[in-house]
Amino acid sequence: MPVPAAAPATEPKALAGTRPYAVSRIVENATTHRSDFPNGTAGTVFPGIQEAVPSTGPTSGTHVYTVGVVSFTLAVIDAATRQLVASIRAGVSPYGLAKTADGGKLYISNSGENAVTVYDTAKGAITESIAVGPYPHGLATSPDGSSVYVANTGPDTGFGGSQTLSVIDTASDKVTATWTTGDTPHSIAPSTDGRTLYVSCYDGLSVLDTGTGKQRTLLADQGESNGVAVHPDGTRLYVVNTWHNTLSVISTRTHRVLNRVRVGRTPWQVAVSPDGSRVYVTNSKDDTVSVIDAAHDRVIATVGVKHVPTTVTATASTIWVATNASATIDAIDAKSLEFLGSTALGLTTGPTGLIVA
Repeated sequence: MPVPAAAPATEPKALAGTRPYAVSRIVENATTHRSDFPNGTAGTVFPGIQEAVPSTGPTSGTHVYTVGVVSFTLAVIDAATRQLVASIRAGVSPYGLAKTADGGKLYISNSGENAVTVYDTAKGAITESIAVGPYPHGLATSPDGSSVYVANTGPDTGFGGSQTLSVIDTASDKVTATWTTGDTPHSIAPSTDGRTLYVSCYDGLSVLDTGTGKQRTLLADQGESNGVAVHPDGTRLYVVNTWHNTLSVISTRTHRVLNRVRVGRTPWQVAVSPDGSRVYVTNSKDDTVSVIDAAHDRVIATVGVKHVPTTVTATASTIWVATNASATIDAIDAKSLEFLGSTALGLTTGPTGLIVA
């Protein structure tokens, strides 16, 4: 969708290499910690697992992509075999992931260098780095694929963070606008018609008009929330209330809370099945995923996964879950809800963003 004109903004400079923690754990192991690996890293859990696969990604097929905020990598998993097939260096502290409508490009927020990295799936390689606002985290693509929205969380995850969102034109991969949000924006979800953007912030849920770039309202009762997702029919918005162990179901027309669904402890992210029948919530303190019947707003199953599940995404056949502490990508059968298994990435990877393309 067209991005409204905005006053020119001074683009921040990337921070890579300017701070002592701008080096990945993998690089540390190969340099300052190399004495710990006198015989090399082959066969080790970390970084051996990711170093054992190609550093260029596959150029065809369907894959699960995740980024490691500690390993500084984009890990690529074959969706059919659930095998790790590539690991690509992906900038400093990669956190969020978004894709274009055709899956041709992935956008990676680099929370440690004020940038968004562009990965070309046809080339299997990083092709661009775009300077954005401070400490970017959540990303989302507009429904028509023309824009990527970037939550510039800022130097603090609580009060005192940034209040901006960068808009990237996917044709040119340039920042075309910077919009004002609530305090410390984190996760983003666009409405199905692309006219509205929902952004979870420390002080509430920021509702932005994508035609003007202005905030329509701030839902203060959704403060300190995390994951957000819109139902495919466009009528409902799901917001994860991390500190209340609930999922808010909100009308996109009135912005009123329709239901609060009790889920597990410290819920983190939410995804909706492509057909809209189920909603999935990761419960990071319970090591579970809550499965919610979207028609009745009630939990119908709880599935156990590895330790500290955070991000979740879903296809028609599989629910994919990133576990932060176990450093795995777990797979759940979307029909039977059977736990299918885990793909190990190596401890201390810190997988965060997760997408299928």
